[in-house]
Amino acid sequence: MRLNNTVSSLLALAASSAALLMMAASCDQKRQENGEPVETATTGKATILCDESIAERLKPAFRLFDSSYSEAKVEVVPVSARDGMSQLFATKARAVILSRPYLADEDSLLKANKLPPHATTILATDALVFVVQRDFPLDTIALDQLKTLFTDKTASLRGMFPQLKVEPSFVCPDANSSEYGNILLSLTKNASPQRTITLVKNADSARSLLATSPNAIGVGYLWQYVGDKRFKMLKIGFQDSTGAYIRPKPVHQSYVVMGKYPLPIAIRGVLLEDRRNLPWGFMTFLRNDVRAKQYFLKSGIVPEGARFDIVPTEEED
Repeated sequence: MRLNNTVSSLLALAASSAALLMMAASCDQKRQENGEPVETATTGKATILCDESIAERLKPAFRLFDSSYSEAKVEVVPVSARDGMSQLFATKARAVILSRPYLADEDSLLKANKLPPHATTILATDALVFVVQRDFPLDTIALDQLKTLFTDKTASLRGMFPQLKVEPSFVCPDANSSEYGNILLSLTKNASPQRTITLVKNADSARSLLATSPNAIGVGYLWQYVGDKRFKMLKIGFQDSTGAYIRPKPVHQSYVVMGKYPLPIAIRGVLLEDRRNLPWGFMTFLRNDVRAKQYFLKSGIVPEGARFDIVPTEEED
C-alpha cells in the first residue's frame, strides 16, 4: 500500500489554534500574591490524569506544550481509565485523557443526577486491535464472530476455524483499563464477557505474555503493536452502517480514518469545567498543534482532522 499523508489542513488548524491560545494568554498576565501567574489557558498550574494505556506514548506531545509555554506547569499523572473517571466524577480531577467514552454505569450516574455530559474534545483516533504471533494460523476474522465469542459461552474459535489445533486464549490489561472497557462497549453491549480473558497488569504485561504464548490473542491498541515484527494484527471484516460488507483490510491508521476498520477508538480529553482555563488550553494544544499532530501520525495514531489519500496495491481492495 502506498500512503500519502495530507497535512496542509493540519497547518491551517495549528495556526488558528496558536492564535487562539496566544489571545487567551494575553488576556491576563497578572500574578498571585505568591508570585505564581494567574491561571489562563497557557499559564498557571494544573494536574491532569491520563489513561495509563496511552500515557507513555503521549509524553512527547505533552512535552511540546511544556516547551511552548514556560509559565504553564501541567503535571500529567498516569492512572487506569476507571480510576481517572472515578476521580473526575468525584470532582477530584480537573481533566482526564482517556481512550474510551462513558461506561454504562458512568452514563447512568450522569442521568440519575440529571447532569450534562462533561465537556469533551477528541484529540486523535486509535483502534482496538486483536493481535497474535506471526505464525498464528489465522489472519482474518469477522466482527460478528468476535461479538459471538464474547457474548455466547458455547461459541469457540475452533468451531469457527477448524484449522486451529487448540482453543486460543485472550489476553488483555485488567478490568479497570480502557482496553477492557472497549471490549464491553464494542463487543458485548456492556455485559460481562462470556469468554475467559487472562487479565494482566497493563499493556506492557499483555505484550510480554503474548510474545511467549503462541496460542493467545492479545487485545490492545494499534499504537502499542504497530511496527513490532513479532506480531500481526488480525484483519476484521464487517458490515458498515449502510449494511455494505467491508472486506478485511490491513490494520492501518489510513483504513481507520476511512471507516474501513470497525473498531476505531477516540482518544479524548474530558474536562471537569467547561471554561477556558489551563486544562482547556492543554487539551486545545494537543488537539490542534501541528507538531503534536505530526507526532501522532508517526506513532500510528490518527490526529483529529487528518486526511489520507490511499492508492491500494494490486493485492488489496
